[in-house]
Amino acid sequence: MKDLWYGDKRDLVKWATLVSLAQEFNSKHVLQVLYYQSTVWGKVEIDKKQVEIPGSVIQHFRDVRQIQNLSFGVTVETLAEPFDDRFEYLQKTLAVIRGRKDCRGIVFLDPDTGLEPTSGRYDHTHVCAKELSEIWKALNPRDLLVFYQHEDNRRNEEWKNRKRLQFASALADQGVSETDVKIAHAPEIARDVAFYFIQKRSAA
Repeated sequence: MKDLWYGDKRDLVKWATLVSLAQEFNSKHVLQVLYYQSTVWGKVEIDKKQVEIPGSVIQHFRDVRQIQNLSFGVTVETLAEPFDDRFEYLQKTLAVIRGRKDCRGIVFLDPDTGLEPTSGRYDHTHVCAKELSEIWKALNPRDLLVFYQHEDNRRNEEWKNRKRLQFASALADQGVSETDVKIAHAPEIARDVAFYFIQKRSAA
């Protein structure tokens, strides 16, 4: 996620969803895996003179870690290291997840775009299906996996269900079915985003 987008209307939907899910599933911890991409900010022109945006202003309006101060009785942790190397980032993510031994929680994957395209042509804005699978394996029973998805290029009313089915397919070899994956969205606020969630079943 780029800090450029932080704090827009999609974040209202995003965190309304996460707060509600945390309350419904009695979660004690939310880990936001940010897939962070920093922004190179332009300058402000004041009377024909170029002025840098002060760091304090950027920090106030675009500090992605500010969400950790959200008060709703649940600890929020943000993995905000730069998303430069896929393998290293995945290993760091898995290590943080596995370190939450006795804490039922939510792992929220928050890429800029969402799941990789079915064409297989992905970039830094996507999470790969194989990465999604590895993260699912690392979750504890009763943990919740939540995933951000932006509208894809095939813009029509059924894209949300199509990506939901792709999400389920990525976890099918681990016993996840289409009906296990639920959706949260707010068409009246941000019609171009959806959030998929699934709770990991307790071990038999």
